[in-house]
Amino acid sequence: MPRAPRAVICDVDGCLVPPRGESWDFAGLGRIAEMSGKNQVKLALCSGRPPAFQEALARALLISSYCICENGALLMHPLTKHLIVHPNVPREFLTERPNIIAEIQKLVAGTSTVVEFGKEVLISVNPPNKEELPHLLQAVKDILHGLPVALFNSGRSVEVVPKGVTKDAGLALWSEIEGIPVSLVTSIGDADNDLDILGAAGTAAAPANCTPAVRNIVDYVSPYPMVEGVLDILSQVQQEELPGLQKG
Repeated sequence: MPRAPRAVICDVDGCLVPPRGESWDFAGLGRIAEMSGKNQVKLALCSGRPPAFQEALARALLISSYCICENGALLMHPLTKHLIVHPNVPREFLTERPNIIAEIQKLVAGTSTVVEFGKEVLISVNPPNKEELPHLLQAVKDILHGLPVALFNSGRSVEVVPKGVTKDAGLALWSEIEGIPVSLVTSIGDADNDLDILGAAGTAAAPANCTPAVRNIVDYVSPYPMVEGVLDILSQVQQEELPGLQKG
């Protein structure tokens, strides 16, 4: 009887998608799609990106399992379009969300900072200059003080999330729905906002462009950046050669 494919959950920005203005590695993504389409690995995505973005990318990569969206707030199946709101999302947050957005819009009015469109739970506040992120984070904290939210600097934006919503909580729900123990999942990430899911998964790996904090906790850092690094990791997972991988 053939062995079931290994489960891998991969971050999006910094692993599969380059910074704005840079060309996508379509050839490399095509090779990932080939591995996924041939069921050599059971691939899923995990990101702060909204469901619509992840659906497009997941379909391009021939992914047929739920993906973790908006930092764990939502799970989305790219083929059925079934959307699941994580039970950790408080009803009071969803009720208050329009008011939170209105307050942030007032804060950034007259600047080039924008509230990212297309998200249903997570609120991402994007300044044009990433050096502004620490100051922006504090300013958003000040206006949202006392509300049921957590805030963090993703390195690309200030993220406003419901308390209790994290990528590793999303992984736990994904594991329950897909019927795959978290201990058998390999997580791939590059940035500090991936640390929780990298620490929760059975095995963790990163491309060469990862942050020092990520480098310090993962089982394996590829010598290749971005998509080439992901391909290297997927190949080692598929061949059961990734350091720390529980053998089948």
